[in-house]
Amino acid sequence: MKILLSAYACDPLHGSEEGSGFNWLWQVAALGHEVWCLTTPRGRPNLEQVLAERAADPVAGRIHLVFIDVPQAVNYAYRWQPGVYLHYMVWQYQAWRTAQQLDAQVNFDAVHHITYNSLQMASWLWRLKKPLLLGPMGGGMTAPASLRRYLPDWFKTETVRNGISSLLTTFDPNVRQSLRHASLVLVANSDTAALARRLGARRVALAMGAALAADYFPAAYAPRPPLAGRELRILWLARLFPRKGLPLVLEALGRVDKRVKFHLDVMGDGPMGPLVPGWIAEAGLQDRVTWHGSVPYEATRAAYLGHDLFMLCSLRDTYANQYLESMALGLPILTLDHHGAHDFIPDSAGIKVPVQTADATAEALARAVEHLYDHPAQLEAMGRAGFAYAAQFALPRLVASLYQLAADTAPELAGLAPRGSEQ
Repeated sequence: MKILLSAYACDPLHGSEEGSGFNWLWQVAALGHEVWCLTTPRGRPNLEQVLAERAADPVAGRIHLVFIDVPQAVNYAYRWQPGVYLHYMVWQYQAWRTAQQLDAQVNFDAVHHITYNSLQMASWLWRLKKPLLLGPMGGGMTAPASLRRYLPDWFKTETVRNGISSLLTTFDPNVRQSLRHASLVLVANSDTAALARRLGARRVALAMGAALAADYFPAAYAPRPPLAGRELRILWLARLFPRKGLPLVLEALGRVDKRVKFHLDVMGDGPMGPLVPGWIAEAGLQDRVTWHGSVPYEATRAAYLGHDLFMLCSLRDTYANQYLESMALGLPILTLDHHGAHDFIPDSAGIKVPVQTADATAEALARAVEHLYDHPAQLEAMGRAGFAYAAQFALPRLVASLYQLAADTAPELAGLAPRGSEQ
């Protein structure tokens, strides 16, 4: 099939949405489709470099990059958060105009919007009147008000965000129109599924929004050394954004019984970095926490393998890639039972604590740490279960399975069904 892929964020040398955009681009072409990718010039050097390095691979020959820029004033505004929304909306308009011209030449069989993956940002490409696949998408999540004390500057990060989200879904016609015209909307958590249906989506399917390269997975589960007589090694790894919930994790660990020997390694940096030493001191954990700051992505693999428990309690998250990375390397998870974690972390792979009042949630997390310290065999069983579960989300397998789902769900997308690949 001739597929038009909308990937505003697309860069093979970055993680998050940029990396996801490129991974989808490559894997769709690996399934044998001819792919035209609409993206911004920001990732151009890396995209062209990687495709040049892979020029001998027939997959690279089926990829056509289309870089779409916006006026300089809009690029300048991108440095502020409101400017990000403006930049994306102007880019979407420009992408649609370009897509019209391309479609007159190519006659696309289907359109797939992959990034940004926020439902509130939507896509202008429904206007092409072609079979449209959206997602996997997030955006339907809200941080629990009961935990607002763990989210610095709640008004700026949550109240304003929720207000903008409401305005976009109410007044931007492209949001409802793209959902109503989509042949299928893939959503990365139940919260977003409910929002998509409320806004008029005809067909909605729950789908994992994260994936890993096939070579990320070890050949077999790697056991950790016996826990007896040593500290429980806990890992927190993420960008230091307010919604990532580090203050909650630190308060919970400060409530753990003193008999429990543990050490927390915090890896990551970001806007909240200046506050971290104070959070650690407030929890009384100066001797039990090491903040490493930013670490190279290549070092995170060793970090997962060198710990006994991954503890990330995001207050609002589509689905943190770190959850999948942890399970792929056999590391059990302790987190909150909501959003993407609720849908895509099996009960056998960790402990998911219900969201309650702030005190009750912190206490429940503390009791979970104590339980796992006292039951090391359960830690290993969880690690093995997560390792087995994560295998289905290797990139080639995930993309093929979601395209098969699209083909089975929407007759107009039947051509997406994999017929073999060149992975």
